[in-house]
Amino acid sequence: MSQTLNLYPLQVFRWVARHGSVTQAARELGISQPAASVHLRALEEQYGVPLFERTPRGMVLTPAGAALSEHVGRLFAEWESLGAAARAAGGEISGEVQVAASTAPAAYLLPGLLVRFRERYPNTAPSLLVGDSDQVLRWLREYRVPLGVLGEVSSALSGDEWVRHPIASDELRLVAAPGNPLVRSTAIESGQLRDQTLLLREPGSSTRAGAQLLLRGLLNGFGRVMEVTSTEVIKEAVIVDLGVAVLSSWATRREEASGLLCPILDPRLRQVRPFHLVRRADRVLVGPSRALWNCLETGG
Repeated sequence: MSQTLNLYPLQVFRWVARHGSVTQAARELGISQPAASVHLRALEEQYGVPLFERTPRGMVLTPAGAALSEHVGRLFAEWESLGAAARAAGGEISGEVQVAASTAPAAYLLPGLLVRFRERYPNTAPSLLVGDSDQVLRWLREYRVPLGVLGEVSSALSGDEWVRHPIASDELRLVAAPGNPLVRSTAIESGQLRDQTLLLREPGSSTRAGAQLLLRGLLNGFGRVMEVTSTEVIKEAVIVDLGVAVLSSWATRREEASGLLCPILDPRLRQVRPFHLVRRADRVLVGPSRALWNCLETGG
């Protein structure tokens, strides 16, 4: 006996898994919380296993729920690309496409590339989702976006799960205000840092990971370490000499040209950082997502 195809309960499951909340998922879908709960119970009865654990932190996927979430993400990624695939087969590249990116490429690399992409494919609507590197990877894993751009995260991007291609690089370097005494030193020693405040991005940021790797044994030498979640705030703080920071050469280009910031001369405190275009290996790109991948892979 054939079964009627009804994807809506899986859509409810998908949103609950994403938000960890039945109430928030119901709000996103425009239905009542009891109605959403009914759909979840129906799925659990259909598959004969619990899909969520109710915890003080919200709805947490069980192992069975996590396995289902993987398949549901892939299913809806394919489902949502059907129209684009059909149009592409007819020779038309059109529709919405989203790329996720960490902060540096989102601010300094992708805007110009997306403009060129839109000029080449005027019937497309590209958009940019910005997060730290961990968030970008999570969005890719959950099939929320077809492709992403982020800095090197070697352990997270290893294995056959990912397809990646290097598309650009910047240079991470320690920068300071022109009057900071570190600017005049060509070989920084730990003792010179006791009176310095180091400004770091938040955990999960590739710039923070790069800073920790670049500074290595010098990290413990700073008199104070402060965590700041905005590159722009960090730049302004360094300009007025409230601290020093490891920042992308893309982020400080204008400030260095105008003499507001100076990279430290010590060559040990400079490191080239590659950025990669990334997608899930099992995700088929069609229509505008395939065109955008090709555009970013070749630099526009």
